[in-house]
Amino acid sequence: MNRREVLISGASIAAGTLLAGLPAAWAAGKPIKLGYNVATLANPFFQGMTKGVVDAAAKFPDMTLLNTNANGDANTQSTMVIDLINQGVDALILNPISANSIVPVVEQARKKDIPVFTLDRGAACGDCQTNFLETDNVALGREGAQFIVEQLKKRYGGIKGNVVNLVGLLGTTAGDDRDKGFMEEFQKIAADNPDLKLVARQEAQFDQEKAFNLMSQIMAANPEIDAVFNGNDDNAVGALRAIKQASRNVPLDDPKHIVIIGIDGTAQALTAIRKGEMDATLSQNPLTMAGQAVAYVDQFFNGDKSTIPAHQFWPHILLTKDNIDSDEVKTYGLWAEEVAKG
Repeated sequence: MNRREVLISGASIAAGTLLAGLPAAWAAGKPIKLGYNVATLANPFFQGMTKGVVDAAAKFPDMTLLNTNANGDANTQSTMVIDLINQGVDALILNPISANSIVPVVEQARKKDIPVFTLDRGAACGDCQTNFLETDNVALGREGAQFIVEQLKKRYGGIKGNVVNLVGLLGTTAGDDRDKGFMEEFQKIAADNPDLKLVARQEAQFDQEKAFNLMSQIMAANPEIDAVFNGNDDNAVGALRAIKQASRNVPLDDPKHIVIIGIDGTAQALTAIRKGEMDATLSQNPLTMAGQAVAYVDQFFNGDKSTIPAHQFWPHILLTKDNIDSDEVKTYGLWAEEVAKG
């Protein structure tokens, strides 16, 4: 391995030890001006991811970070990225709001030989990205469906029940792929189990308030609901609020309990899981994932760029009340708790 290559081995690296103690010899590399643009900081997962980028960039003495936030607007994001290009950045790390609308500015960067690294969400332009680093979102959706089916089978002794799918933000790779994975797996299982039914599928856009309103409407129309899959933890927390407001929240082992699973591992989700209000989340680790993206930027200029993968899936882990404080989870890292520590 080249002395400047930093390849983090996913779940085997705790978030708190990310890129700690770089050798002094690495300071001799090419100075890099790195432009970063995140979709929004309203989402706690992206707050964690941004902290991961900032902390990792600070570990490289020869790296300057230009840190920008699109505030959830695709047009603003395009304008900001063009501005970063005009400021002469050497590389870009982007977290696209829309896989399609980001493509023209990515192509502008490519024309100027500026490598583009996409983080958590990708651009819909194939090989235009030097590296696209994400969690396997199709697998997250598939595993969410499997978890719900397992819980319903334990409850009823067979596979049956009424299930809700609160989709994330469609048009993003994460939102589309999680929905795809869930729907494909759920429909495959339901084909052999006709008493397993999807009673609602609504786009909550990774937004707590939208999820709260949609879940309230869905429950009003469907008196019997057994489980809800959520495109992320904000959706899950919003759904939980609606369930509480309708006085339908009961302990996990109560037959009337509505199974809730989210994705991300946010602080609110961890609290709800520990309190026995939410069943599970499929946690990512935006701190270590972001650190790897920054390391790939450095490797591109100061190491062997031929070994940087074009597309890479970062490890994820299922968190439940039974394992949330286990050694395995501590090793993987509860990113939300790391962020809270500052």
